[in-house]
Amino acid sequence: MGVCDAIRQNAPVGKPNAMSAPHLPKVAGINSSIPVSTHAPAPLPDVPAPPDTFLQDRLAGWVSDLTTLHELTEALSGTSTLDSALRELLDAGASLVGAPRGLLILEPGDGAGPSRTVGLGLTHAELGHIETVPRGATDHGRFLDGLPDTGGPQASPDLLGDPGLDPRSREVAVRVGYAASYTLPLATASAGRLGVAVWLYDEPAEPLERRRHLATLYGRCAAQHLDRLLELERARADAAALSGELLPGRLPRTPGVRLAAR
Repeated sequence: MGVCDAIRQNAPVGKPNAMSAPHLPKVAGINSSIPVSTHAPAPLPDVPAPPDTFLQDRLAGWVSDLTTLHELTEALSGTSTLDSALRELLDAGASLVGAPRGLLILEPGDGAGPSRTVGLGLTHAELGHIETVPRGATDHGRFLDGLPDTGGPQASPDLLGDPGLDPRSREVAVRVGYAASYTLPLATASAGRLGVAVWLYDEPAEPLERRRHLATLYGRCAAQHLDRLLELERARADAAALSGELLPGRLPRTPGVRLAAR
């Protein structure tokens, strides 16, 4: 019997030869004995989409509004006199509400003064015409008189188309040439009513909600600044009056002597 015949007789029947069984190559970290799944992996959870164009535009608008408000309040805080602050407030408000003309009436509610009227794009004659309108027939006059329900901004988008408009108001609006108005009261919690700003439009118009909101925020800051300047103006007036009372009406005349008082 040959060697090959002896191997065939001794080899177990029905069992695979371990030497010839196929083996997967061994790779570091991989166990080749674990079967590989043929199922596709589960999809990843939905990832939030980036903000759309509408949201981006809205955020950009908010940033722009805050920047504009900051710049206007900074310019107003730089004014040191009451007259310069009134003109700055009137100009800035006109740019916010988009009106070419307007007027600002300073009339503190405590009656202690001072009282001022400042115009924007209006001549003295036109301001005089507006002042002839009865106060009870205008939004700003009713606020200055302390009538109820006049503490907030008032829009009159079409004055000439209002059937209830006072005849004198209609006459003055036609003469001066304005068709709409926007009124912003100026007041603080401590001082109460300080005055009112009115902006005039040449055609029927009304500021957008965003512009009205900015004008209201600016008006609150402006009223605080006006209150401080008003107190300073009154203090200066009181000091001038006191010094005037302390000075003599006239000095005695003495030959050969020149007298002065300070």
